[in-house]
Amino acid sequence: MRLGGGLARLVRQLSDRAGAQPIVEQLRSTPWHSITFSGARHDIVLRFAGDEAADHAAAMADGLDYAEFDLGAHILADIAIARQSTADDGSIIVTLEALILESD
Repeated sequence: MRLGGGLARLVRQLSDRAGAQPIVEQLRSTPWHSITFSGARHDIVLRFAGDEAADHAAAMADGLDYAEFDLGAHILADIAIARQSTADDGSIIVTLEALILESD
C-alpha cells in the first residue's frame, strides 16, 4: 500500500516517538474540505507487540497533542488518540485520528 498526503511521514514519525516499529493494522482515509482548506481525515490503527508494548504506546502518546510533525508539503491540523486497548496476546492497539491538510 502506498501512503500519500503526508500519511507515510506521520506513521514513520509516530514510530520514532514510540521507539519501536508498530504493526499498521488499518489505515482509512476520507477526503476533507472546508471553504479554505483541503486535505484528508485519517483513522490509523497501530499494534505494539512484545514485552515493552505498553511503554512504546505510552512514549508515542506522551505529549502527542503538542508534538510537531514534519509532513513536507502537508500540515497536521489535528491528531488524537481515539481508543487504546490491550489484546488477548498482551499487545497494545492504539487508534488515532488525524487531519492532514494540503499546504498549497
